[in-house]
Amino acid sequence: MKKIILLTDYLNRFGSKHDDFPYRSGMDKDKLERYFSKSGYNAVLMNFSDVELRNDEFKGKTVLYTSQEDPGYYYKDFIEDIVYDLELSGARVIPSYKYLRANNNKVFMEILRDQSELKEFQNVTTYKFGTLEEAVSKAAQFKFPVVVKAATGAMGKNVALANNKKELYRILKRIAATRNLKEEFREFIRSLKYQGYKKQSKFRRKFIIQSFIPGLKNDWKVYVFGKKVFVFYRPIFKHRGFRASGGGYDNYFYGKQAKIPDGLFDYAYKIFEALDTPFVSLDICYKNNQFYLLEFQCIYFGTAGILQRYSTEYFFKENNQWVEKPNEGDIEKVYVEAIVEYLNK
Repeated sequence: MKKIILLTDYLNRFGSKHDDFPYRSGMDKDKLERYFSKSGYNAVLMNFSDVELRNDEFKGKTVLYTSQEDPGYYYKDFIEDIVYDLELSGARVIPSYKYLRANNNKVFMEILRDQSELKEFQNVTTYKFGTLEEAVSKAAQFKFPVVVKAATGAMGKNVALANNKKELYRILKRIAATRNLKEEFREFIRSLKYQGYKKQSKFRRKFIIQSFIPGLKNDWKVYVFGKKVFVFYRPIFKHRGFRASGGGYDNYFYGKQAKIPDGLFDYAYKIFEALDTPFVSLDICYKNNQFYLLEFQCIYFGTAGILQRYSTEYFFKENNQWVEKPNEGDIEKVYVEAIVEYLNK
């Protein structure tokens, strides 16, 4: 039986799962072990802190891992160190480290978009910045209104629409702020002491500025797990402005009720294949007969749309047609099947 390693966090959690029990406990590890065993894999669970790379134990081995959204992303930062080290040491980490780096990091997500040769990635214009001052200096390039997004944040948080330069400046002062009174005092003293000294910015939280697509009434969240596609329609509620995410899972339309436009699944699957990953979460909108990829995540994303109480069906391509299949709603099974399909490609 082939060995596969699953890395858990300091609370012994693996992955994300909607309606998990206990709350925020992640996927059911016993289920994962059983499903992997049925597929011919011996799943070995271990903690990130137990990874020791000096003896080449992980070289050539397949390693799955979880991520984290802890406040401040301190533990996620530690996970990045371990996963990158594993990849450098010759382990096969799934998904690739670059997708962990892009998880809850919209700046690096856009860097991956820039690197893609697939034109379907390129029809959203994005600017990346590390300080407010950098963005203000290039504001003449922007075609207002623009969407401003902090690098971190989910469910529509830290996202705003700027209609002009004045609004942009106000928004950036909020989402990019790194105020520290002690350091600001030191900077003031330095500016007095050293002629020509330039004080560091007080607004150094990285962010992106993205082209705005007007007139949207919704977007679609599409999960691709191997050959299975799950979808739900997210309406834009008036009280949420232009944002579709964060509207509440009970307010979305799932599966065959998702008002699926022709070509959505082909578009999503083309992106999925280009990313070369076992699974992906895609935020897609549609305007003037064109699809736009707004965001993507390849690890540690929401899984509510896989639950049977929301999605009674998923979609599967058969004889060049997308057909409905009954959904069992078992997140662990869907996850394992996607991993095994990926490994057997």
